Amino acid sequence: MTGETNPIEEPSYAWPQKGDQLIKADNDWWFNASIDWWNKDFGIYGDGYKKAADLLVDHIVEIRSGARNPIDYLIFPIAFLYRQYVELKLKEIIRLSNDISLVEDRAPTHHKLDELWSRVRTILEEESVSSEDLNVVGYCIAELVAVDPASTAFRYPFDKQGKDSIGQEQVQINVRNLKETMTKLGNFFLGCSEAMYVKLQYLEEMRGYSSY
Repeated sequence: MTGETNPIEEPSYAWPQKGDQLIKADNDWWFNASIDWWNKDFGIYGDGYKKAADLLVDHIVEIRSGARNPIDYLIFPIAFLYRQYVELKLKEIIRLSNDISLVEDRAPTHHKLDELWSRVRTILEEESVSSEDLNVVGYCIAELVAVDPASTAFRYPFDKQGKDSIGQEQVQINVRNLKETMTKLGNFFLGCSEAMYVKLQYLEEMRGYSSY
């Protein structure tokens, strides 16, 4: 024994190397994601955000233990992904309504859920969706608006004025409940959009016949 101790080995981390690319296809083709014509609409984009959030919540549930898991920082991407999902599903319904009515107007480009929901609620009332269901969905959306009115609270710690994006009061969000409630919202949005897709397809067929 010499009394000498082995130096602590620092972990080796890979840094980007010359020739590395972020955006490319590779030989393991089963990992190549394809962005094609079919998946470039509000509905598909929204479904992707929700699926990503679901996977994060499932991961948290899977690794739960006595030790503190990363839930307190994963909540930011989870909540943002779910909020983005809701925004895109609302815009999908607006876009469908425009197509049904032959209105050449794209969906709004802002991120204000309360304004989007107000417009969507009017559309769904005209589609004979019950007021009770609309009230429940509206309450859930109002909860999101209260915490994140401009789609920035879960993306940045501070707003453009330097104020906390989320107030000083502690906000606790149960991710299991969040996922379960978002799944119910998703079922509602799916039912509404599917009914509108069917209506649009029927109207397009009728318009096609009338053009002969």
